[in-house]
Amino acid sequence: MANQNYLLSSQLPVPSSDGALIAFIASSQLHIRCAATTDDLQIYDLPPGFDTSCRFVRWYRPRGKGAVTWGSDGNKAGDECLAQRLLLADDARIIVYDINKSQIYAEISGATTLTKLADVDFGQTPDQVMVFSDFGYKLQIWSLKSKRAVEVKDFKSELACYSYRPKTGHLALLTRPAAHDVLLILAPHSHDVLSTSELSTVDARGIKYSPDGNWLAVWDTASAGCRVIILTANGHHFKTYSPSENELNLGIRCLQWSPSGDHLAIGDQEGSVTLLGKNTTVLTPSQFTPRLSFFHPPTVQIRNGIIWQEELGQSRIRSYAQANQPAVPPSHEAFRAKKKQTGIAMMEYNASGDLLASTSSDTPSTVWIHSLESGRALTTLIHHSPIKALHWHPILPDLLLIHCAIPEPTVHLWRASWHSPRIQTLPLKAPVGKLKVAWLSCGDEKVRFVLSSNNQSALGQLHYIGEEDPWHAGGDSFARMGPEAMFDEGHSIDLSPVKPEADGLPTNTPTVELTAELGQTTEVQDTFHYRHAKQTAVYTLFHEDLSTASRAMATDPPQIKIAPPPWTCHYEAYVGAFYVSAKSGLPRDLAYEHLEASSAETSEAGVWKGGMVMIQLLRYTSTPVGPYDEMILLPGNFDVPGGHGSHTRITRIYVSQRDTTYNGRKNWNIPKHIARFKYTGDFSAPPFTIQLFPQDPSIDTPFFTASLQHLAFWTPSFPFSSNLLKWIGIPNTLVQPPLPEGDPREVICGTNAWYKVTTSIYSPKTKLIWMDLKQPGKEANEERNNWWPGIKRWHLGLWLQSTQMDLGYPEIVKV
Repeated sequence: MANQNYLLSSQLPVPSSDGALIAFIASSQLHIRCAATTDDLQIYDLPPGFDTSCRFVRWYRPRGKGAVTWGSDGNKAGDECLAQRLLLADDARIIVYDINKSQIYAEISGATTLTKLADVDFGQTPDQVMVFSDFGYKLQIWSLKSKRAVEVKDFKSELACYSYRPKTGHLALLTRPAAHDVLLILAPHSHDVLSTSELSTVDARGIKYSPDGNWLAVWDTASAGCRVIILTANGHHFKTYSPSENELNLGIRCLQWSPSGDHLAIGDQEGSVTLLGKNTTVLTPSQFTPRLSFFHPPTVQIRNGIIWQEELGQSRIRSYAQANQPAVPPSHEAFRAKKKQTGIAMMEYNASGDLLASTSSDTPSTVWIHSLESGRALTTLIHHSPIKALHWHPILPDLLLIHCAIPEPTVHLWRASWHSPRIQTLPLKAPVGKLKVAWLSCGDEKVRFVLSSNNQSALGQLHYIGEEDPWHAGGDSFARMGPEAMFDEGHSIDLSPVKPEADGLPTNTPTVELTAELGQTTEVQDTFHYRHAKQTAVYTLFHEDLSTASRAMATDPPQIKIAPPPWTCHYEAYVGAFYVSAKSGLPRDLAYEHLEASSAETSEAGVWKGGMVMIQLLRYTSTPVGPYDEMILLPGNFDVPGGHGSHTRITRIYVSQRDTTYNGRKNWNIPKHIARFKYTGDFSAPPFTIQLFPQDPSIDTPFFTASLQHLAFWTPSFPFSSNLLKWIGIPNTLVQPPLPEGDPREVICGTNAWYKVTTSIYSPKTKLIWMDLKQPGKEANEERNNWWPGIKRWHLGLWLQSTQMDLGYPEIVKV
């Protein structure tokens, strides 16, 4: 179950770099709490007035090393936890705390005299503090061990103008003592100058070490065009990248290394993202050359993808809905921006480095998510407000949290394995100041985040019914600042679009239990006793892999491989076709499996219009769920309720394995069932015969038989594309009705929404073939001896070899 707990504070709560600890100021005290147990690890009394004058709260962040971790019980998980320190600073002093000590660890006074404090942070180690003066006057690097500081004059005041080398700790620093930029490489601990080199930049805007520490990237000001200088780790020039010296370019807006360091993403002022790839084995001129480019056009159209658009309901409830393509996102002018920014505003790699999320200032409310493996856009999300921040989950590589610039305490969530993105509004009352969101981590795989304002915060997590809730155990809570009366059942908030039944929930269904503190108080020692915990309403928040349209299973069945769309499959297939008139009537016992037959008889399923009946026999060699065999029946066209016209649909389909059964039903409403396939001969070398039997091994009578034979004369092979079918009136789009629920043990899940999906099929080698539909043992009923009533025995078909099919995201059809 997902739980929300709340705290009141006078400073924005700040999670540690690994998300295991949270620091916040309340009532002149600094609280350090464990995100797993919500217990106070330390409470420090602040100097008088420091709670209001404090401008900076910074945790030590290990640079280039593994994140410091804490156990789920709040205890240290190794010696590295000794480095858990944070600092607080105002314009007069800097106070450093070590959470293993009950007193102030160190204090720096008078670091800035002539100018204000521009920023402060830890250095490479927790014993180093970097103090940035305003206007680039000087940079001080303090050693808490020696109590001395190293001063660097004329440093470039942009915060992106320094970078620590991973593992070794060398500091690369950009300075400008005169008319040229100068790069300094400082030693790890002593900060002695190891090398000095003058750069050929006009006015360098930033510097970044690659994650492997082998390269330095320096990007120039926009007036110099799109120009990136690649340096070796010790500052020697290796290569300068510029698209074209003769081409006018507005310059670079942002730059990001991939987590592995194999790619360097460049976001320019013109709204495009260019990925420079590097060869990790040899130094050649081919290193750091463009491998991939993405553009953020004002009009969005995605092939085999979905555009999601935020909607605001009558009760101001936010949700996502599929947008028609092409879509036109709102431009910067729609938000009355005072100053028009251009180009790529943000770029963020996910943890595995195969997805890239980006936004553009020209369409500031739109998020693009690109797959670096396929080189195409997976999806685009259009919102009502500009994007404030993008946060990929540190453990789940396909989970993205989108924070929009709205005054409401709302988070937007996207995951590749979901059928649709989610929007969750947390019940913070009258949040003060800017909102901030961050992922939390407690040494386990649960999904936790904290949403904070200047005066309060909400913590959310996802866990399952039946597990012990660590935030309820022992009667204590993360938030100790509210009255018990706030936890009556009437204050429970439903964040979910789906409310389950009161009984009958599976024991591992993810749910959300919300108890909102709506009052304000300064009595920080009040505690929650959860007197009414058993009365609190429970609601579904979201499920990791099931769509909100899926209702047959609240959780994915065990030992099933979950494979969300899109799919790319390779197979060999035989397709037979014949035409039937709607006047002949649809033989429902042939067109449907028993489970789907009852729901197909209702008017909501649409009227059968006849048309081209197709029988497809497939052997998949490569799919996201592995190889399997398949038999498909498409009995012509059906009217789709709601005035959506007439479309083809799959009404009966059998497969040879469980994984594709579950995913096919859940992803696209394809009514898959499991059957036994028996072959006489070789599937890839006609002639052969295929027979389908029920799952029950005791049944030896097939319910379908087909034989495939070559034509009596030679015919050439030819390429085949599903796009050609459009010219003869056969669309490559399926519109599938909702599926009824079957036996959960047999992964027969149900759905409650109509899906539309487009397939793209190509075979470089296709031949004509005969398909014989003579059914054994049917002589007594001549009408059915060729399977479908009233048709002939032999039918001309196609033999598709080395075929590839792309099956995209489903589109919800509102009927």
